[in-house]
Amino acid sequence: MRARALLLLVVVALVFSACGCANQKVMQARLMQMAKTHTAEAEYRVGPPDQLVVEVKGYPEYSRNVIVRPDGKITVPSVGDIMVQGLTVPEITAAVTEGLKKELSQPNVTVTLAVAASKAVYVLGEVKTPGLKPYYGDMKLVDAIALAGGLSLYGDWEKVSLTRESLDKPGEVYIIDLKKLVDKGAAEQNLVLRDGDIIHVPPTPFAKVGYAFDQMLFPFRSLLSGLVTYGGVRTAIE
Repeated sequence: MRARALLLLVVVALVFSACGCANQKVMQARLMQMAKTHTAEAEYRVGPPDQLVVEVKGYPEYSRNVIVRPDGKITVPSVGDIMVQGLTVPEITAAVTEGLKKELSQPNVTVTLAVAASKAVYVLGEVKTPGLKPYYGDMKLVDAIALAGGLSLYGDWEKVSLTRESLDKPGEVYIIDLKKLVDKGAAEQNLVLRDGDIIHVPPTPFAKVGYAFDQMLFPFRSLLSGLVTYGGVRTAIE
């Protein structure tokens, strides 16, 4: 009897997963079309302690990872200190290129933003790449979610939360219905973000059941995974 119930649960899960997956692909595509991900790095204004990667093609001695110092500057070999605070990545690229022209005839410089630590938003929960995302002017909710790769298969589109800290309203929480935004164009759901905002995408109720069921069947999976990752199993055996 228990085996039959388990089989039925698996079948139902597969059906729901197939239907949800097809529908989610359409919604993901619409969400990505609404986002301004291609302009994120171009609009971001660098500040301490952001991390940049400076690469000069063909000249590895000039290439390095640099952290913007408290004085707003970075140091580039043969160029010296460059003030980068308040500049965009393309502007920094131009400044480094101009400085290197004293040493190289046609420097091919690429500057990328490795870590946005001075101005950032947090995108957490059921997204493909959760974590810290760069905050730039006039950034909206869908832009941040798109930077996180969109929702995972288990994300709840209708109960996304945005937590904002402010002096007058500490810990203010907004609940956003992304499905309404994507399907019906409800622009009021696409909130303009502020530096430090925290976005969280919870799992769907069905996903929560799946996670709980997985934990019941494999209660030690996460523990074993951690031990294997950090070499704990080998140490324990030895």
